[in-house]
Amino acid sequence: MRAAIGGLISVPRAKLSPRVAARGTIAVALPLLIGGLAGAVLPAVAATLGAYFTGFADLSGPYRRRLRLGFALAVCGALSVLLGALVQPHTVLAVLLIALWGFLAGLLTALGPAGTRVGITGLIVLIVLGEQPQEFSQALLAAAAVFVGAGLQTLLAIAPWPVRGYAPERAAIAAAYRQLTDVDPTGAGPAYPAVLEAHAALQGLDPQRNRTVAGLRILLDEVERARGEVVALAGLRARLEDMDRNDAADEVAAVLEAASAVGAAVAERLTGDPDDLHPDVPPALDDALERAVAAVRARADGPGRAPLTRRGAATRSAALAGQLRAARRIVESTDPDVTTTVHGGAPVFVMPADEPVTVLRANLRPSSAAFRHALRLAFTLAAVATALAVLGLPRGYWLLLTVAVAIRPDFSATVKQVVDRVAGTLLGMLVVSALLEWVVSETWQKMVLVPVFYFFLRTVLAANFALGAAAMAGNAVLIADLLGASAGSLIPERLTYTVAAGAIALAAYLAWPTWERSTARDTLAESIERARSYLRTAADPDASDTDVDAARTVARVALSNARDSAKRLADEPGTPPALVDLAHGVTVHSSRLVQGGMALEAARDAHPEGLARPEARAFAGDVDTALALVATALRTGRRPRPLPPLRADVDRLIAVAPNARLATFATAADRLTDGIGTLNHLLRQDAKAADAQPR
Repeated sequence: MRAAIGGLISVPRAKLSPRVAARGTIAVALPLLIGGLAGAVLPAVAATLGAYFTGFADLSGPYRRRLRLGFALAVCGALSVLLGALVQPHTVLAVLLIALWGFLAGLLTALGPAGTRVGITGLIVLIVLGEQPQEFSQALLAAAAVFVGAGLQTLLAIAPWPVRGYAPERAAIAAAYRQLTDVDPTGAGPAYPAVLEAHAALQGLDPQRNRTVAGLRILLDEVERARGEVVALAGLRARLEDMDRNDAADEVAAVLEAASAVGAAVAERLTGDPDDLHPDVPPALDDALERAVAAVRARADGPGRAPLTRRGAATRSAALAGQLRAARRIVESTDPDVTTTVHGGAPVFVMPADEPVTVLRANLRPSSAAFRHALRLAFTLAAVATALAVLGLPRGYWLLLTVAVAIRPDFSATVKQVVDRVAGTLLGMLVVSALLEWVVSETWQKMVLVPVFYFFLRTVLAANFALGAAAMAGNAVLIADLLGASAGSLIPERLTYTVAAGAIALAAYLAWPTWERSTARDTLAESIERARSYLRTAADPDASDTDVDAARTVARVALSNARDSAKRLADEPGTPPALVDLAHGVTVHSSRLVQGGMALEAARDAHPEGLARPEARAFAGDVDTALALVATALRTGRRPRPLPPLRADVDRLIAVAPNARLATFATAADRLTDGIGTLNHLLRQDAKAADAQPR
């Protein structure tokens, strides 16, 4: 609650989006302008609502993704209007439809933000327009208007496509290069969101059919490999500092600093001219990187402590410089050997159709948080719709609508949504009542205010939902007034419905909660299992690069999910502090495991034959066994069984490393062993605390 109330006054400037708001406002204002001039207010309002709710979908990122999402929203909105009109005269069918739509909207949260937006938008349109009494011919017209409004919003979102080409994809790759050296050697750094976003941006594009896509794909591969070298170097630098070899550590730091500058230059060129992938990277940056690498290499075979670490640093520094030189060549010139000839076709727009179906099918079980949220939402909406039908409350759809958007899959988000809704609605009603009382009286003035409120809404929505809710509430009154309701009676009615909806949403969640603490252990264990699979693949000399890439991506997603789970866990009331501490500790050390896998990849790229050595295979097998034991202990809360002798494996690796070219592998193995040992310690402490609890 403290976090929710504190969020009422926080407005991060970085999250304000006036440019996106201006684009969406055009789509909202245009139907009203045309409808006002033609005297067709009702179709104009329906089209405006289509554009209005589609604009909430945040149509950003790759253009093909905007097109898919916008089309899905348009179809969902139009279908909601038609189905709502068909069942509206039949109370039982109307309640069942609301419940079904609520269940689908809840289940679609399993597909992430895009699925959530489609489900909620369809539900909102069904409640607002589908519940209005109208003939079927009028419903057809309203559905067509909603589709047109949503389509207009989508067309404006993809309008730069023919001119800017692959600008969003380039921006995503550029962000990965800018964050190239954003690595915390302790393992507590970010979960590589830029790299994950870059993968998502290129997903569905065929590099065999487009030369630019091929170049972007290669640039992503290069930054992935360079990231592995950076992770390895960060670990080596930390090791040198631990050994008081600060001079050598400073030289490694200079390599990372120069690499960061080169990565930033590549990123700047990628986003500088959207039609040209061939920049001139400043030679001074290249020279600085080469000098830094030369200094590290000069010290590699010199006298002093930590010879294996120094040699590993020299190898990794040279490899990193090579990766960045390759990236520079790609952005400087089109290489016929690495890009393909255009075969005339357009990029592939549609992702495999079975992917979302597979995800939804996997969530059709009571243990799924999305499934429980779907049932909770469906039952609550059905109960509210039934009560509204029995009581005959005027414009009860506002109560139903607010309940639909207030109930969230987790407790903290539900509380924040309720607080923001109530506070925002109160503010919005005060503003709009003052405007209607002293400023606005004509229909055209109300039509003008709708896009004005919408512009403010879209500008601040991501930065402060309460302010967005204020604009949303004001617009709701204006649109209802345009549809024939009296604004004077709407304001106290809206306030009452909003407060009641907030109470219903909280009661529904508390009646059947989906507490994060009931699923956190499984989520955390999943991050360990995925990291285990990634390490097993990265250490396998027979695994292909494609297999390693896929395993790395899955491990990163699982780590990101674990971090989100730990955050929700900390926000829930009544969560034992020990469980919160355990969750944060596991996510930190899961990140160390993923970073260790990237260091193994660096060793794999440099000397793949070393992975076949019996010492390397023995270590990889023991790590796999150890992480399986850790994951099992994490799921059950029991004391983990004794782990394999990982430290002895590392000693054997270090002994043969100079001749077996396993210096980098041995260093990565040392850090992985430390991370696994710390995880084991955390789980032993967790089991000890559980045993001490009174039964």
